[in-house]
Amino acid sequence: MDFFPPPLPRDEETGDELEFARVPWDGAPEDVIGGVVPLERVLARNDHLAIVATQAVAYADGVEIGLRLRARRRPGMSREEWALVSRGMWGFDDDPWHVAQAEAAAAQGRHPDGLLRFGVRFADGSVVTTVDEREDEDEWPGRRPERPVLCLSEEGGGGSGENVDTEHTLWLWPLPPPQLFELAVEWPLLGVELTFTPLDGAEIAAAAARARPFWDD
Repeated sequence: MDFFPPPLPRDEETGDELEFARVPWDGAPEDVIGGVVPLERVLARNDHLAIVATQAVAYADGVEIGLRLRARRRPGMSREEWALVSRGMWGFDDDPWHVAQAEAAAAQGRHPDGLLRFGVRFADGSVVTTVDEREDEDEWPGRRPERPVLCLSEEGGGGSGENVDTEHTLWLWPLPPPQLFELAVEWPLLGVELTFTPLDGAEIAAAAARARPFWDD
């Protein structure tokens, strides 16, 4: 059984936009100073890509994990190979290449190779991933999820002709138990096989206890 579940069949999109409202399982609170845990953990690395977890910012109801992705054009890499790496790093949803890859993969009941995915495996063996889908995900805010939620957000980036640097965050809700758990990553397009890195849930729980509001009133 694959670690990352396959995508669910898609219905035709209506084009209706959902009204935005922040809920705890959607992202970190904006009015709270989270407790910080330096991570500096290399999650995956090959000769043209490194994925690093920089820090964890913990709150009472979840933890935000900062990610930095760095790609380089290695010596001898052809223009076509580097273009593929660069395209994978940027991953624009409206890029016709990405759209075609996604449609072809969906027709085969799998995720496209260009999709960067993360997951968490808890001490009890249960798993949550960034590709999990809920039946009510098109409803806002929807019902309170019965299972943990892991969300991946792109924060921005930059680059030159030889390098690309991007930053992302992972939001894990609720706060994980104070036990060791594993952070998983997989990115077939850029040569990253399924890889697990242990993180200390007790250290994150201790940081969550230090979280406090920006203002007391």
